[in-house]
Amino acid sequence: MARRIRGPRLATKLFFVGLVLLAVPWLSYVQLIEMERLLLQGQQNAQLLVARGVATLFNERDDFFNELPVQLGDYESLYALPLYAPVRIDGSNADWDEATSRSARRFSRNDEIDASFSLTLGEQVNELYAYINVKDDVAVYRDLEDLSLNTADHVRLEFTDNTDQRARIALTFSTPGFGTGYAMSNDWRTPLDWTPINDLISFMTRSEDGYHIEFRMPINKMAHGLDFAIAFVDVDDPLTRQQRSITQTQAESAQNKINLVVLRSNEAMDLIAGLEYVDTKVVVYDQQLRVRGESTPNVERSTTTEASPGWTDGFGVIRPFVHFLMRGETWNELSQDESGELTQRALNDALAGNPTAIRRLSEHGAPLVMAAYPIRSQNGVIGAVTIEEDIEQILTFQQAALRQIVLVSVLTLGLILLVTVGFSVRLAYRIRRLRRDTAGAIDAYGRLTRMSLDAEVLAGDEIGDLARSIDDMLQRLKEHNLFVERMPRTLRHEINNPLNTLSTSLENLANAESQAERDDCLASAERGLYRIGAIVQNLADASNLEDSLRNEDRAPIDIQVLLESYVRNLNLGRDSASFVYSGPNEPAIALGSDIHIEQMMDKIIDNAVDFHRPNSPIKVQLEVSKRFIRITVGNRGPTLGENANLLFERLVSHRSSKSTSHFGLGLYVVRVIAEYHGGTVHAFNLSDQSGVLIAVQLPRFATDVAQAA
Repeated sequence: MARRIRGPRLATKLFFVGLVLLAVPWLSYVQLIEMERLLLQGQQNAQLLVARGVATLFNERDDFFNELPVQLGDYESLYALPLYAPVRIDGSNADWDEATSRSARRFSRNDEIDASFSLTLGEQVNELYAYINVKDDVAVYRDLEDLSLNTADHVRLEFTDNTDQRARIALTFSTPGFGTGYAMSNDWRTPLDWTPINDLISFMTRSEDGYHIEFRMPINKMAHGLDFAIAFVDVDDPLTRQQRSITQTQAESAQNKINLVVLRSNEAMDLIAGLEYVDTKVVVYDQQLRVRGESTPNVERSTTTEASPGWTDGFGVIRPFVHFLMRGETWNELSQDESGELTQRALNDALAGNPTAIRRLSEHGAPLVMAAYPIRSQNGVIGAVTIEEDIEQILTFQQAALRQIVLVSVLTLGLILLVTVGFSVRLAYRIRRLRRDTAGAIDAYGRLTRMSLDAEVLAGDEIGDLARSIDDMLQRLKEHNLFVERMPRTLRHEINNPLNTLSTSLENLANAESQAERDDCLASAERGLYRIGAIVQNLADASNLEDSLRNEDRAPIDIQVLLESYVRNLNLGRDSASFVYSGPNEPAIALGSDIHIEQMMDKIIDNAVDFHRPNSPIKVQLEVSKRFIRITVGNRGPTLGENANLLFERLVSHRSSKSTSHFGLGLYVVRVIAEYHGGTVHAFNLSDQSGVLIAVQLPRFATDVAQAA
């Protein structure tokens, strides 16, 4: 029983070979990470150049940074801090920045809670924002039929306008909702003009303990912030409408006045606006990190970026795993705390005179690239400018590329594995089918049960080549089996005749009376023994020829010279027939053995002599083409039957039964020698049916190769 060999199946091997394709997404991811790094580095360098150009505009401009004194002699500062997020005038401070909301300052009259208010001021895009939280237990709204505006709860604004005149504005509310602002006379009773101030927008909401008032007005209405005042007028009696109290902004020291300080510089804002950076945020800081100017943030784009979730959020969950799998590194997401630390460090570095660029997060968590550059004067660094630009395009490209890598890799790998498994199953099926057909061609006793294969012989691939090779092997085994099966009958037929002759001769020798009879019997017995020896010798020659050819060394031979000399010697040595040679007068080089070529010619000539018509010449002709050498031997005589090609098999002869020295091996030897030289041999009837032509075709060997050899 054959030993069972264990090992991985073909499908398993192809599956593991297909896993090599995992290198494709790995290389793509590594290239993507490097591309992202290069893009971010290029973005940072570009923003540093922009920041340097913007800083040049503010170099040596000490007036921008020195107009905010640390302390004015007779004034107490009331700061309007920058607002970064969009603010909607709706009576709520929910959309105000947390830092701005914490800067609220409370004012009261004689420490009374009623009519007291807290005030928060902010500034954004040259607009002054105010949020007032008033404590008032009784709400008295404006009566629209009353021409006097000071008979209801209202807010008063007082400042110096651009004409260096004191401006007075009253914000009145007839119901909760939007209010109306009027420019008032000195006695605050009636307006100078009943036309509402359109660029002053206010909104009031009512709570259980008071009002929430929010308004917005242009900063350029004020010449400066000196003597800036906000007051709340409280009216508690809706019938008499008498003013109960007026609470206004005032300094902690009675000798000082309120000075409104807007941290942003109008001139700085105009300079930045003139740069016309649409998608870039420019912020100018002084040495105390107070914002002195900034460009208009692209609110719509920021909001769109923030509010565009999609199925890429799911990829963000698996991104750390993918990064660790591809790079072997831990994926670290930037947090808001880390972003704040990086921003503060970058600003400190810029104020120390060192330009820097970082990647940070916006207030909404959107990734940004910020470049910080110092602003210099003769006295050193007086401030810093930052350039912020979102990297949405880079991240969008990265996310799209990552999606594509993951999607294409999964689909491609799955498709390839599916095709590989399908191909391997089909390949294994074909191989098993070929194995079954091959194994079924021979039975358990070694006998052929079929002469050809049905499976895969028509396929054009390597399996088809293998099937055709096995089919050809079966054909040759068939021929060998036929030879083996026919050998006993042929030998019995061939040997029985000389054995009968020998037996008869010995019987006659025993009964012979005279010496002449005994001599005849001995001669007959000797002929029988000679015939038996000739049969055995011919079989041995045929077997030894195959062995000798297998070990023979080949060398270039000039067939033209060999044939010309061979035919010349035939005419000198044989009287039974005449031989005629014709051929080109040029070398005809073949690679082989000259001895076996002559042996092949001997067998062909012997066959031609035995069958040629008396007094007719035997023609030997040589034809040379670019790739082949053709030797033909023709004779007049009997023609061939339908199975002419069987002449070149073993023990096949068309001779008469009277022949005593030929056993169908001569032309078989011709075929063996021709095939050893890479050629073929065929037998044909002449076109006029007057004889037979045997043609041997050999491959031609190049002359220059032969000379080199």
